[in-house]
Amino acid sequence: MSRRSVRIASALILCLPLTFGSTPAAASENVQVRLRSAVDAVSAGVPFTVLIHFQIRPGWHIYWKNPGDSGLPPRVTWMLPRGFQAGPIEWPVPERLLAEGLMSYGYTREATLPVRITPPATLGPDSVRIAGALEWLECKEACLAGSSALRLSLPVSPQLVKGDSDITARSRLPVSPDGWSLSAQAGSRAIALDFTPPRGITPKGAYFFVDQPLVTEHAAPQRFQRTRTGYRLTLEPAANASGNLARLSGVLEIEGSGRMKSGSAIQVDVPVVPGDPAPAPAPSTPREWPVAATALALAFAVGLLIFVRRRSASTRT
Repeated sequence: MSRRSVRIASALILCLPLTFGSTPAAASENVQVRLRSAVDAVSAGVPFTVLIHFQIRPGWHIYWKNPGDSGLPPRVTWMLPRGFQAGPIEWPVPERLLAEGLMSYGYTREATLPVRITPPATLGPDSVRIAGALEWLECKEACLAGSSALRLSLPVSPQLVKGDSDITARSRLPVSPDGWSLSAQAGSRAIALDFTPPRGITPKGAYFFVDQPLVTEHAAPQRFQRTRTGYRLTLEPAANASGNLARLSGVLEIEGSGRMKSGSAIQVDVPVVPGDPAPAPAPSTPREWPVAATALALAFAVGLLIFVRRRSASTRT
């Protein structure tokens, strides 16, 4: 077993006592949670969004839907009025959290997770109560289980009354890949994601957050290259991958120029064609001069400058 496999196994073992459904967690001093609404009032049959907002203590983090090499994502169990339905969590683009050779995906400082709620076609005249039980894993050097009871009351109105809380949260979500061309193939050496952006977008780099486990080696470098028809990102297949990969799904984050700002991201869910793609070439790094040679060149330049100045002064006299 490799050292990296041992580290992953150790990290998972540390998480075992903290799995959801165990003893209730105490109130967290590291993560504060609040349930907000993107509307000020609810209307019958009209979907609206609630926002699970995490405020995270510096140095700590929580996890994305695919936590990577270690961790567990937040999970919520809703308790809604009769006829109400909750959709899945919408996940903002995560951060890369590299530590001790392990790559995790998650959030630091703060995170807002939108959830779409659909009311029934008829509602009574009174307010409605949205509630849920939220569980998460918060980590620094060690990991702790956290939990919180979510509660929110909203009045009922004949018309939906929108608020402004939804705007910032949705600006951090990956967008639909409208206008993009995407394809994927996989072999024993690499998983390749080929993409061509809409006109006016020129990527300078990219990173792909796979949203399923046992697909790639999360900590392995992802390699980006320009191709004749667009761009290619290659990923290292997971050593313990289960079977042939049928689809590649996740979030493609673009470091770009043009109409797409750096840090923008698109949703990806494409079929995978079997093949034998080669890993993209490693990026070239500027050749560094040895320290002694750099010091010698600097000393020579300074000496030459002093010589020129002295000669110029002597010529004038």
